[in-house]
Amino acid sequence: MRQYFVIAALVLGATVHVSAQTPGPTRPATLDDVVAEVRALRADMLKMQEASVRAQLLVARLQVQEQRIAGISRDLAQTEEQIRGLEAARNPFTAAMLKELEKEPSKSQEPQEAEFAAAFKAQLEKLQNGDPVLKERRESLTQLLAEEQARWTAFNAQLEALERELPAVKKR
Repeated sequence: MRQYFVIAALVLGATVHVSAQTPGPTRPATLDDVVAEVRALRADMLKMQEASVRAQLLVARLQVQEQRIAGISRDLAQTEEQIRGLEAARNPFTAAMLKELEKEPSKSQEPQEAEFAAAFKAQLEKLQNGDPVLKERRESLTQLLAEEQARWTAFNAQLEALERELPAVKKR
């Protein structure tokens, strides 16, 4: 009999404990609650729409930056190839030819020969010293490439910040 009292007391205690944890009766939703929920949903939708537009703009800017970087990289590669071509054309005979041409031209040279010699000398000097215009172009393209890559990085950082602002998608 004692066992029945102990079991009854345990069951009664568990029932009281469980009923104390369950929430009281919920009130039915009112029209004000529904309106508040609709407003919250509207605000969420507006926020998502704004984020979508911002993301589309940033992606477009990122693509334009990538095109700029590709174009500058291509120009830089062509310039470096031209510089390498000039350096490859240099040879030990170039210096000797330049020295020979720097000697005083003979008075018996015809004007056409003098023009040819001057043009040839200019080409040899360009080969010997490298083209300063190409070197300057390489420097400016290198600087421009670094600036455009920094701009690309900034746009990418903005996209990542926007991604972090979006609510996490719940996996089901």
